[in-house]
Amino acid sequence: MHARQILYICKKKFIIQYTNIPKELQKDLVNETLLDFIHKKGYQIKKLHYNFLNKDDLLKMNIKYLNHKEHTDIISFDYSDDLFLEAEFFISMWAVKKSSQKFSQSLEKELLRVLIHGVLHCMGYKDDTQNEIRLMRQLEDNFISMFHVKQNNYV
Repeated sequence: MHARQILYICKKKFIIQYTNIPKELQKDLVNETLLDFIHKKGYQIKKLHYNFLNKDDLLKMNIKYLNHKEHTDIISFDYSDDLFLEAEFFISMWAVKKSSQKFSQSLEKELLRVLIHGVLHCMGYKDDTQNEIRLMRQLEDNFISMFHVKQNNYV
Protein backbone atom coordinates (compact mmCIF):
# COMPACT_ATOMS: atom_id res chain seq x y z
CA MET A 1 0.00 0.00 0.00
CA HIS A 2 1.08 3.55 -0.66
CA ALA A 3 1.30 5.49 2.60
CA ARG A 4 -1.33 8.22 2.87
CA GLN A 5 -1.92 8.37 -0.87
CA ILE A 6 -5.25 9.93 -1.68
CA LEU A 7 -6.93 9.93 -5.06
CA TYR A 8 -9.99 11.99 -5.79
CA ILE A 9 -12.16 11.31 -8.79
CA CYS A 10 -14.50 14.27 -9.24
CA LYS A 11 -16.82 14.35 -12.23
CA LYS A 12 -20.26 15.82 -12.67
CA LYS A 13 -20.85 16.48 -8.97
CA PHE A 14 -19.74 13.13 -7.56
CA ILE A 15 -16.62 12.07 -5.72
CA ILE A 16 -14.92 8.71 -5.35
CA GLN A 17 -11.99 8.98 -2.98
CA TYR A 18 -9.33 6.45 -1.97
CA THR A 19 -6.90 6.58 0.93
CA ASN A 20 -3.88 4.26 1.14
CA ILE A 21 -4.57 2.75 -2.26
CA PRO A 22 -3.40 -0.87 -2.68
CA LYS A 23 -1.41 -1.62 -5.83
CA GLU A 24 -4.00 -4.28 -6.77
CA LEU A 25 -6.68 -1.64 -7.33
CA GLN A 26 -7.29 -0.56 -10.94
CA LYS A 27 -8.82 2.75 -9.93
CA ASP A 28 -10.04 4.07 -13.28
CA LEU A 29 -11.69 0.82 -14.26
CA VAL A 30 -13.20 0.32 -10.79
CA ASN A 31 -14.58 3.87 -10.83
CA GLU A 32 -16.15 3.42 -14.26
CA THR A 33 -17.70 0.09 -13.23
CA LEU A 34 -18.96 1.48 -9.91
CA LEU A 35 -20.60 4.39 -11.68
CA ASP A 36 -22.27 2.18 -14.30
CA PHE A 37 -23.46 -0.40 -11.74
CA ILE A 38 -24.84 2.24 -9.38
CA HIS A 39 -26.63 4.11 -12.15
CA LYS A 40 -28.19 0.88 -13.45
CA LYS A 41 -29.62 0.30 -9.96
CA GLY A 42 -31.21 3.79 -10.05
CA TYR A 43 -28.80 5.50 -7.65
CA GLN A 44 -26.38 8.42 -7.93
CA ILE A 45 -23.01 8.82 -6.24
CA LYS A 46 -22.61 11.83 -4.02
CA LYS A 47 -19.38 10.69 -2.34
CA LEU A 48 -17.76 7.30 -1.74
CA HIS A 49 -14.59 7.23 0.32
CA TYR A 50 -12.61 3.98 0.44
CA ASN A 51 -10.01 3.81 3.25
CA PHE A 52 -7.56 0.93 3.26
CA LEU A 53 -6.29 0.11 6.76
CA ASN A 54 -4.10 -2.51 8.33
CA LYS A 55 -5.80 -5.42 10.08
CA ASP A 56 -5.22 -4.12 13.61
CA ASP A 57 -6.68 -0.68 12.93
CA LEU A 58 -9.77 -2.20 11.32
CA LEU A 59 -10.14 -4.61 14.25
CA LYS A 60 -10.06 -1.65 16.65
CA MET A 61 -12.80 0.06 14.62
CA ASN A 62 -14.84 -3.14 14.57
CA ILE A 63 -14.65 -3.35 18.36
CA LYS A 64 -15.29 0.36 18.94
CA TYR A 65 -18.14 0.97 16.51
CA LEU A 66 -19.78 -2.44 16.07
CA ASN A 67 -18.77 -4.22 19.28
CA HIS A 68 -17.45 -7.15 17.19
CA LYS A 69 -14.26 -8.72 18.48
CA GLU A 70 -13.16 -10.42 15.25
CA HIS A 71 -11.41 -9.30 12.09
CA THR A 72 -13.50 -8.19 9.14
CA ASP A 73 -12.83 -7.17 5.57
CA ILE A 74 -15.02 -4.03 5.45
CA ILE A 75 -16.85 -1.64 7.73
CA SER A 76 -19.33 0.74 6.11
CA PHE A 77 -20.61 4.05 7.42
CA ASP A 78 -23.64 5.00 5.37
CA TYR A 79 -24.64 8.68 5.11
CA SER A 80 -26.78 8.18 2.00
CA ASP A 81 -29.91 10.19 1.43
CA ASP A 82 -32.59 8.47 -0.60
CA LEU A 83 -31.04 7.62 -4.00
CA PHE A 84 -27.84 9.63 -3.42
CA LEU A 85 -25.06 7.41 -2.08
CA GLU A 86 -22.61 8.84 0.40
CA ALA A 87 -20.49 6.56 2.53
CA GLU A 88 -17.12 5.84 4.08
CA PHE A 89 -15.72 2.34 3.76
CA PHE A 90 -12.83 0.96 5.79
CA ILE A 91 -11.18 -2.09 4.26
CA SER A 92 -8.49 -4.47 5.47
CA MET A 93 -6.45 -5.87 2.57
CA TRP A 94 -5.17 -8.50 5.04
CA ALA A 95 -8.74 -9.78 5.45
CA VAL A 96 -9.43 -9.53 1.71
CA LYS A 97 -6.34 -11.66 1.04
CA LYS A 98 -7.43 -14.23 3.66
CA SER A 99 -10.90 -14.44 2.09
CA SER A 100 -9.46 -14.83 -1.40
CA GLN A 101 -7.40 -17.79 -0.17
CA LYS A 102 -10.27 -19.29 1.83
CA PHE A 103 -12.69 -19.15 -1.12
CA SER A 104 -10.05 -19.91 -3.80
CA GLN A 105 -10.67 -16.58 -5.54
CA SER A 106 -8.21 -14.19 -7.11
CA LEU A 107 -7.25 -11.21 -4.97
CA GLU A 108 -8.68 -8.89 -7.63
CA LYS A 109 -12.05 -10.64 -7.60
CA GLU A 110 -12.28 -10.65 -3.81
CA LEU A 111 -11.32 -6.96 -3.65
CA LEU A 112 -14.04 -6.12 -6.19
CA ARG A 113 -16.53 -8.14 -4.13
CA VAL A 114 -15.70 -6.14 -1.00
CA LEU A 115 -15.80 -2.78 -2.81
CA ILE A 116 -19.35 -3.37 -4.09
CA HIS A 117 -20.50 -5.14 -0.89
CA GLY A 118 -20.34 -1.89 1.05
CA VAL A 119 -22.20 -0.03 -1.69
CA LEU A 120 -24.94 -2.68 -1.74
CA HIS A 121 -25.48 -2.18 1.99
CA CYS A 122 -25.92 1.54 1.30
CA MET A 123 -28.59 0.63 -1.25
CA GLY A 124 -30.47 -1.24 1.47
CA TYR A 125 -29.39 -4.80 0.72
CA LYS A 126 -28.85 -6.96 3.78
CA ASP A 127 -27.00 -10.21 4.39
CA ASP A 128 -28.66 -11.54 7.53
CA THR A 129 -30.53 -14.52 6.03
CA GLN A 130 -29.52 -17.17 3.49
CA ASN A 131 -31.83 -15.64 0.86
CA GLU A 132 -30.36 -12.17 1.44
CA ILE A 133 -26.83 -13.58 1.24
CA ARG A 134 -27.66 -15.32 -2.05
CA LEU A 135 -29.05 -12.11 -3.54
CA MET A 136 -26.03 -10.12 -2.29
CA ARG A 137 -23.63 -12.66 -3.88
CA GLN A 138 -25.55 -12.51 -7.16
CA LEU A 139 -25.30 -8.70 -7.23
CA GLU A 140 -21.60 -8.84 -6.31
CA ASP A 141 -21.03 -11.33 -9.13
CA ASN A 142 -22.89 -9.01 -11.54
CA PHE A 143 -20.54 -6.17 -10.57
CA ILE A 144 -17.47 -8.38 -10.98
CA SER A 145 -18.70 -9.48 -14.41
CA MET A 146 -19.24 -5.87 -15.45
CA PHE A 147 -15.69 -5.06 -14.34
CA HIS A 148 -14.22 -7.94 -16.35
CA VAL A 149 -16.17 -6.97 -19.49
CA LYS A 150 -14.80 -3.42 -19.18
CA GLN A 151 -11.33 -4.80 -18.45
CA ASN A 152 -11.41 -6.86 -21.66
CA ASN A 153 -12.45 -3.77 -23.61
CA TYR A 154 -9.32 -1.97 -22.31
CA VAL A 155 -6.99 -4.69 -23.63
